[in-house]
Amino acid sequence: MPHLLLQSITLLAFWLLAFAFITAIGFARIPFRTQNGVLTENKFNYFWYGLGKCILFLQLWNLFAPVNFFCWAILLPIALDGLREMIKARFFSSVKFPGWITVVLMLLVAVFLITSSLDNSFIYDTIVYHFYCINWANHYPSTPGAANLYIYLAVNQSYFLYAAFLNGLWGHYAGACASNGLLTIAICTEIICNTKACFSGKKKVDFLSAFQLLFLPICINAGVQNLSSPTPDVFVNVFTFKVLCDVIRCIEAKQITFQDIFLLAFYALFGMVMKLSFAGIGFGLLFMALYWLIKTKRWKAAQIWPSIGIYALLVLPWIVRGGIASGYLGFPLTLFPLPVDWLILKGNVINFADYIKGFARSHLHGPPAIEAAHNYSWVHDWIIRMLSTLGAVLPVCLCIGLIVWFRIRRTNTRKLNLFLIPVLITLAFWFFMAPDIRFAPFTFWALGLAPLAFLIAGFNYKWLKAMPVVIFICACAVMYKNRNLDMQPIGDVPKINNPGIFTTRSGLKINIVHNNPGEDHWEIGDCNIPCSVFPDSALTLRGKTITEGFRIERK
Repeated sequence: MPHLLLQSITLLAFWLLAFAFITAIGFARIPFRTQNGVLTENKFNYFWYGLGKCILFLQLWNLFAPVNFFCWAILLPIALDGLREMIKARFFSSVKFPGWITVVLMLLVAVFLITSSLDNSFIYDTIVYHFYCINWANHYPSTPGAANLYIYLAVNQSYFLYAAFLNGLWGHYAGACASNGLLTIAICTEIICNTKACFSGKKKVDFLSAFQLLFLPICINAGVQNLSSPTPDVFVNVFTFKVLCDVIRCIEAKQITFQDIFLLAFYALFGMVMKLSFAGIGFGLLFMALYWLIKTKRWKAAQIWPSIGIYALLVLPWIVRGGIASGYLGFPLTLFPLPVDWLILKGNVINFADYIKGFARSHLHGPPAIEAAHNYSWVHDWIIRMLSTLGAVLPVCLCIGLIVWFRIRRTNTRKLNLFLIPVLITLAFWFFMAPDIRFAPFTFWALGLAPLAFLIAGFNYKWLKAMPVVIFICACAVMYKNRNLDMQPIGDVPKINNPGIFTTRSGLKINIVHNNPGEDHWEIGDCNIPCSVFPDSALTLRGKTITEGFRIERK
C-alpha cells in the first residue's frame, strides 16, 4: 500500500510536470501572436499546440535517433523561453480561486484518474503492438524495412512518439502508461476551469458551456477501461471533443483572426499524424478553416506561406517515416512504392489493409475479416450491433428529435447547422473507412449533445442554475461506478521471459512468441528486440545492425 501511495503522488507530479513543460513549449514563439484570436483566449490551447510542436520535433528527431531523455534536454530551452514569455505576458495573473465546488470536483477527478491509471489489464492491441512500437522508438530511430520483421511496426502513428517521449522521463513503460491519463486529466481540467463561473452561478450557461458540461462525464469516462493502455484511441476521442469546442468558439466569435484559422488547420493535421482514424474530423476541420479563410479574406502571402511551412514540417516527416518502415509512402495502402530494397511484399500490405478494414466492419478475425473488406455481407450484423449500442442510438435519436423540434418551433439554428458540418463529415469518413463505434464514440455523442446544448442555452436562466449541480452529480456517479479497487504498479508490462528463437536462412536470430499458427493471436507484450510472431525465413539484415534495417531476400 505505501508503494502504491508513492506511485500515486509520483504520477500526479509527473502529470503536472509534463503538462507545464508542454504548455510552456506551446506558448514559446506561437505564430501570429499579434493577431491573438478567440482560441488562444482559452489558455489550455497552449498545451495542445505545445503537444503538436513536440510531435513535430519528435518526428524529425526519430528519423536519426531514438526518442529518449535527450529529447527533454533539447526541448528544455524552448520550454524555459516559453515560461519567460508567459511571465512577461502576465499569463498567471488571471488565476484566481475557482470556488469550492470546482476544487472538490477537480480533486475527485484527479483521484479517479490516478487510481484508474494504476491498472495493468491492458487492451489487446496494446499487447499486440503498442508497447512494441513504443519500445522500438525508445531504442532505435526510424528503421528501414522494420515492417518486414513485424508488419505492425509500419503502422504510422506518431502518438507512439508521444508515449515514448514520456517514457524518456519516467522509464520502462511508466511514462507510456501515464500518457492517456495526462490527456484525460488535461481535458477534464479544461472543462472544469472553463465552466467554473457556471458552477458558481456567476455566468449563464451558453452553447459552449452547455456542450462542455454535458461532455464532462463522458470525458471522465474516456479511458476508464484500461486508462493505462497507451492506445491512440483515447487521444482521438478527447482531441475530437477539444477541437469541436474550438469550432463552437469560432462560430460564436464576433471576429476570427488568422491565428484561429491557422490553429484549426494545424490541429487537423496534428490529429491525423497522431492516428489516421482522426482523418474524418481532420478533413472536417480543414473544411471549416477554409470556409473561414474565404469568409474573412485573410489570405495574405505573409501569413499563408509561413503556415504552409509549419504544416509541411509536421506532415512530411510523418510521410517519410511511413516510407522508411514499409517502403510505401501510402501504407497501409500500396500507394507510392519506393524503389528500395526493404519494400515489403505487396500481398502482405493488401492482406493487412483488408484485415484492418474488414475487422472494423465485421468484428471477425482471419480470412472472414479479409472477405468483409470486399463485400457487403457484414452490413446486416453491423446494423444489429449498432442498434444495440447505446452510445450510437441515443445520440442519433437526440439529434433527429431535437432538429425536428427546432423546425417545429422555427428556431434559428444557423450556428448549430455550421457546427454539425464537421461532425457529419467525420461520420461519413467513419462509415466508409472503419465503421467501428470505438473509432468515433465522441463524434456520435457530439452529434446528439450539440443540439441538446443548443436547446439548453435557450432556457430561462432560473432553470439553468441547476445544470452544473446535475452535471456534478453525474460526474461523481460515473467515477463511483467505474472506480478501480484493484490498483497495481504502473508500467508493469508482461515480459516474454522465454521466447522461442527463430533462425532465418541468413542466420538472423529472432525472438518469437509461441502462438498457434491457426489462431489470430499476436500478443508480443514486452519482448526483446528483434521480436516477431510469424517471421519470414527469407528475412535478413540490410547491414550489420538493426538500425540499418531489414529486407526480404528475393529469389
